[in-house]
Amino acid sequence: MSISPALAVKALEESLDGETELQTELAAILTRENLLLTNMSLEELSLLQAQKEAVLERIGGQAKSMKSCMKALAEALSLRESETLSLSGITAHLNERERARMRKAQEELISLTGTVLDQNRINDRLIHGSLSYVTQYLTLLRALIAGPPSYLPTGVVPGHQESGRILALKG
Repeated sequence: MSISPALAVKALEESLDGETELQTELAAILTRENLLLTNMSLEELSLLQAQKEAVLERIGGQAKSMKSCMKALAEALSLRESETLSLSGITAHLNERERARMRKAQEELISLTGTVLDQNRINDRLIHGSLSYVTQYLTLLRALIAGPPSYLPTGVVPGHQESGRILALKG
């Protein structure tokens, strides 16, 4: 059963709008994550992590929905599979008005995706910088707390004198 091209276009537009809303939500979460990382609010950060995971899961579902809408539109337009590899490839077969709407939605989504990638990159640097700082601090603490090594690389116990019996066995 095939649907009309107009319905397929509408479904694809709605799917793009849904993807745009999710990307906007993810961008807001990443901005909040940046603020929490900067303020070192670890408790709130763990709660935000759960929200971020939920949005990412919904984005995955939305991507599947968008692919099925693209496939339905390609079938409605009677396109060959080689022409349906991308949104641009499909929308090239639409009338000018529909193509302009799709192009606008696609550009907005690309812009939002770029914003999300940039913010994610900044947050990643903050997290890894903080991790490096904490690791260096722990290394320093371990060095201050730890006593002298029990054995030297040569197998000798530092600070202990050798007894006559050990000297006799060595010689």
